[in-house]
Amino acid sequence: MRISVNAAYALMVVAVAMWATAGPFAVLAYDEGVNVMQMTTFAFLIGAVMLLVLIAVLDPASLRIRRKDILPFLIFSLVAGVFLNLCWFGAIDLTSVTITVILNYSYPSIVTVASVFLFKERLTGAKLMALPMTFLGCVLVAGGQDLAEGLSFNTYGVLLGIGSAVGTAVYYLGGKKLEETYSPNTIILYMFLFSTVVLVLMANPIELARTSLSGEAWMWIFQVAVWSGVIGFLASMIALKHLEASKASIVASIEPVFAISMAFFILAEEVSAVQLAGVALVISGVFLLRFGRRGKEALSAAMSPTV
Repeated sequence: MRISVNAAYALMVVAVAMWATAGPFAVLAYDEGVNVMQMTTFAFLIGAVMLLVLIAVLDPASLRIRRKDILPFLIFSLVAGVFLNLCWFGAIDLTSVTITVILNYSYPSIVTVASVFLFKERLTGAKLMALPMTFLGCVLVAGGQDLAEGLSFNTYGVLLGIGSAVGTAVYYLGGKKLEETYSPNTIILYMFLFSTVVLVLMANPIELARTSLSGEAWMWIFQVAVWSGVIGFLASMIALKHLEASKASIVASIEPVFAISMAFFILAEEVSAVQLAGVALVISGVFLLRFGRRGKEALSAAMSPTV
């Protein structure tokens, strides 16, 4: 299917907006009695079933993987699917959408540091400027909720937020390797499938079968799975076929703005002046890092790994 460049940009914006719904909708599900394990497991389960059907119909070639690659896909899914999303939804539960989104969005800095040691990439002047900017921004966002009290932290929540950033960095680094052989459709589908199996086993299938939630709770879980997990990924997949990866990555950089705006309007989640300064520092630091990336690297960065 061929579409115009303008339509591809519009689809990328749609994808970013869909990914940004995950946080606010998760909070609304928590308000209805959903816990973090239920949120993560059921969202992955619903998303995996829908992606399997859609990709089987629209791109059946992406269903095939080689037997020798099952273990790498499983390891990738454990970290970039299970660990990342449990940390993501756990951090939202303990802190806020704003704090979680910005902590997670620090992952390009983690990738940059890791790439220096793992891939012997050069630590440029732009990177040296971006790293402290991102770190200081995360500190201000995580601890600057109340101007009168100064900086204060929910330690466990912040650690989970940082864990989600580490998981996202692994998603980037592992996805970069898998993209040498497989399409984004294949990578995303099998990450969902393997992650779902692991999460169901972790949550205990018998306990999951006994889950009793309200209709409103199921509605919000379904919203997370569909909008963020299915529509967001499909829109980005189509867009990335018609855009330069570096340009798609820059569009994806507006996700924190969408997420924080949605948290404000949907949840009435307040953001202090200190936190806003931190958000500006993090986004500026990430832009410094991304403008220096080559196309293939930016492609992985543009693929959001959260359900």
